[in-house]
Amino acid sequence: MTMCRMISLLGALFLTTGLIAISALAQTKDKGKAKAGSHTLNGKVMEVGATSLTVDHEKVEGYMDAMTMAYKVDKPESLKGLKKGDMVTATVYDGDYTLYEIKLMPNDDKARPPSKK
Repeated sequence: MTMCRMISLLGALFLTTGLIAISALAQTKDKGKAKAGSHTLNGKVMEVGATSLTVDHEKVEGYMDAMTMAYKVDKPESLKGLKKGDMVTATVYDGDYTLYEIKLMPNDDKARPPSKK
């Protein structure tokens, strides 16, 4: 086997090993999110940004008090059609201030979070 061929094989081996390691790290990151405590957030949309949503939300039991806060969203396309005043529900995870699985709620008095006036 020539030296050039040996170097090519070693390069391919290192490349394959690197790709496997990156894939394993990505899967570990996804599994870590699934293991983190998940909570349901319910609130009223105050502002819709290109990649964020400001929500006046109820207390999220076991996670945070009621407040108005800007959140990143996991899928910016989920913001399409949302407007100020809409009631939404979403999933949040411990230590991650991103909204996941955003859903529009019925816009009636029963779905509104209590006023914090």
